[in-house]
Amino acid sequence: MAIQTRYAGDAQGITNVDANTAGALDTIIATGLTKSPTALKITGFGTFSAAESGTGGPVETILRSIAIDSTIVMYQVSSTQLSVLVEATGAGNATATSAQVIATRLQSLGGNIGLAANIYSGGGVTVTTSQGIKFA
Repeated sequence: MAIQTRYAGDAQGITNVDANTAGALDTIIATGLTKSPTALKITGFGTFSAAESGTGGPVETILRSIAIDSTIVMYQVSSTQLSVLVEATGAGNATATSAQVIATRLQSLGGNIGLAANIYSGGGVTVTTSQGIKFA
């Protein structure tokens, strides 16, 4: 039997944890994380296959590039995109958002990183954070 602890309060963010505490739609509320999460949608690498998620494959290469200054909590690989949830990202600076910095880093991987020669890290790579994270 599962144990559920009940807490009094509303469903808005925790002031010292969540970036947006106004209760706006599509805000990720991180009740189990210590830092505000960011959801990344990465597209433009071509088509991923299951084999490319293995050790030394392009998915690992992409994740290692993101992990330089971000803590990866979870990720999902689909055929056309890589979705990554990071707990804090240090990739942003005063002039660029973290998504822009990560996109530039991924674009600079250069060449063909796919096992089946079908994933190219070129100028078409985009990283967006505006859609939040969607389940199922």
